[in-house]
Amino acid sequence: MLLLRKPGKWSAERQASQRGRLKLSSQHGIDGRRLPRNRKNYEDNWDNPEAGSAFSVYYKGEKVVDLWAGYADVEAKRLWKEDTMTVIFSTSKGLVALCAAMLVDRSYLDFKKTVAHYWPEFAQQGKENITVEQLLEHEAGLVGTNSPLSYALLEDHAALDKVLAETRPKWKPGERHGYHAFTFGPYVDALLRRVDPKKRTIGQFFDEEVSKPFGIDAYIGAPLEISHRIGRSSNLKLTKRLSHIIYAIRNIGMFQRYLLGRLFGGGETEEVLNVMFQSCGDICEIPRLGDPDVRRIEFASGNAVATARAVAKLFGILANGGKQNNKTLLSKTIIDEYVHDKRGPTPDLVMFDHPIRWKYGMDVIPQGKNAGNLFGSPGIGGQIGYADPNNNLGYGFISRHMSPMGIQMLDPRFKNLQESVLDVIGRNKEKL
Repeated sequence: MLLLRKPGKWSAERQASQRGRLKLSSQHGIDGRRLPRNRKNYEDNWDNPEAGSAFSVYYKGEKVVDLWAGYADVEAKRLWKEDTMTVIFSTSKGLVALCAAMLVDRSYLDFKKTVAHYWPEFAQQGKENITVEQLLEHEAGLVGTNSPLSYALLEDHAALDKVLAETRPKWKPGERHGYHAFTFGPYVDALLRRVDPKKRTIGQFFDEEVSKPFGIDAYIGAPLEISHRIGRSSNLKLTKRLSHIIYAIRNIGMFQRYLLGRLFGGGETEEVLNVMFQSCGDICEIPRLGDPDVRRIEFASGNAVATARAVAKLFGILANGGKQNNKTLLSKTIIDEYVHDKRGPTPDLVMFDHPIRWKYGMDVIPQGKNAGNLFGSPGIGGQIGYADPNNNLGYGFISRHMSPMGIQMLDPRFKNLQESVLDVIGRNKEKL
């Protein structure tokens, strides 16, 4: 176990706030002394003593990297601890997609059947032919709802389902995809409540079928008794935020197209975004997530909470065939569909035509002609949960600071860490 710190830079309290621990499994032959880049890159991520984040990696089912540092809540001077969690925002969608795939595995759901087959009321307003696959892959055109989504509405399933069923698609379903940022979770939850034999909510299903049996320290709808473990989400300081924005403009086409759209008119994308945000009630008010009673509500699009370790462990299981200790989380058949989807990324209407490929709700990222896709789910603020079956790796990165990067694996904080991990794995594969 290595302790990372910069003595003398701050007061003793602030030095304590930036502690990070790097746990490396000697049985895999990965020695901490071979990771100077990893340590340095992680130090760079939390150079600001008010920051708080964690990074974890599972390799072949074993935890090999486990780092944390900074403050969970700087206003309260509460330090980030080994078991600190954060709201993982849209990385929540990866947990939701997994639950749907598990019900397909058990033959309660079929990707190719229509949503209306399981939920007849859904067929209103031109939605009768939307398939489960199209809903999960953001092709349904349901980016906004007729009435604003609110936390109060999320708790009233009858009223919520009525709003969802009465909503008309914003484009012809199946013709294109546009990220269902806020509506993905409520729609999939409503569907799964109807096909699960026990009629459980998405949070109950995840807890009973994933979290408890596989030891995943994550929740969709956080119990009040874990409130003391959850970090307070906050914006980066202006200087840090500007540096991230400049990086994004230089390196990510989506941000370049966003600027052009703001300057010269965003066309159809801007129209769709207006619809999306007009239907976003108080669920868009990020400070509300500081309220334990709000985090308790199951907003499956974006308020799951988890440790980095839990996210890495979950996607590590998926990266290694879907089994842990002879228990099956997800069949290799479905995992292979994520890994070997060859359709390639296409422009996403909501993401300013940024090329993305969704597969049953997971973001799949091609890795070259002869390699399988990475798959997982990113979240605003730079949250990351991905499986890399090519290298048997599961990644989890969480941060309480709201980087504007939350898209795929493009956050420079994560990219630097990923590169150093792959470098070590590559140089030591013959010993593993």
